[in-house]
Amino acid sequence: MLMQLPSRRNSFRSAATAAVAALAALAPAAGAVAANGAPHTAASGTRPAAHPDGGGQYVRTVKLADGVSIGKIYKLGEHHFRMEGFTNGSSFGSIEAGPARPYAAGNLNGMITALDNNGNVVSWIQRTSQGGGPHTEKLADGETVAKVSRLGPQRHKATLSLGGHVLGSVEAPAGDAPYGVTRIGGLWVVLDIDGGIASYVGPADPDRCTVTSTINSLLPTKGMTVELTNRPVPASGPNGPQAILKDKNGTVITSINFNHPENTEWGLKMTDTRTGHPKLLDRRPKGTSAPRVTPFPALPKGCPTGA
Repeated sequence: MLMQLPSRRNSFRSAATAAVAALAALAPAAGAVAANGAPHTAASGTRPAAHPDGGGQYVRTVKLADGVSIGKIYKLGEHHFRMEGFTNGSSFGSIEAGPARPYAAGNLNGMITALDNNGNVVSWIQRTSQGGGPHTEKLADGETVAKVSRLGPQRHKATLSLGGHVLGSVEAPAGDAPYGVTRIGGLWVVLDIDGGIASYVGPADPDRCTVTSTINSLLPTKGMTVELTNRPVPASGPNGPQAILKDKNGTVITSINFNHPENTEWGLKMTDTRTGHPKLLDRRPKGTSAPRVTPFPALPKGCPTGA
């Protein structure tokens, strides 16, 4: 019997009550869950919407699964990123992933958005769970089984197995988060404090399928570089390739990505973004010469061009 997972809006803590109210009307009327990706138990990490208080260098903007919201990604440090969600210009909160907690997630009425500490984002709509409290169910890959047991009031544990072999487990609550979250390969698993469980099959091993190289910029200012990142393009389009222009101190000047592949002011353009073999075309602003063409770094063997 399918049931709705309870909505936990505080996993995306509100920047303003009005913003959350507006989002609630736009998002699916379904249970909300948070997700995290790791081959071990981990907690979804959230914080109040904080920009500019949350800080960080702006990297890019991604579209989220509800088709209405966007997420703005900021780099806070090495393997440390923050994503702030917006709808109609109003922030509904942010999530942060860093070295100590490599994955973080939040939810709003069934829209789950997860961030890893490399700045990758995945977003999807989760509508139902097959049960609450102690129960057993198959997960989204159709093979992995989750056996949920009760550890105490509003505390549950899910043991994950495949073909009778235990893959791992996850507990909720996990620390200060209302959800326990784990990822095994491309399978994301989310456990609610009431025992409801949600899962999603995303790109397999996104960290392995993300490669980066850096080239010198053609711009006349000394020390400027362009960072090229290649990765598969998910069906919802939030990730994919991106190019980031930086000054000599590493400060982000501007960027282009799968959703916004051209910036004429800075002479940057991406082509072949869906092939897995994108190219960067860059030139000096107001230049008359043909653009320089630079291939992005190749995806590792076995990585899909899209997911």
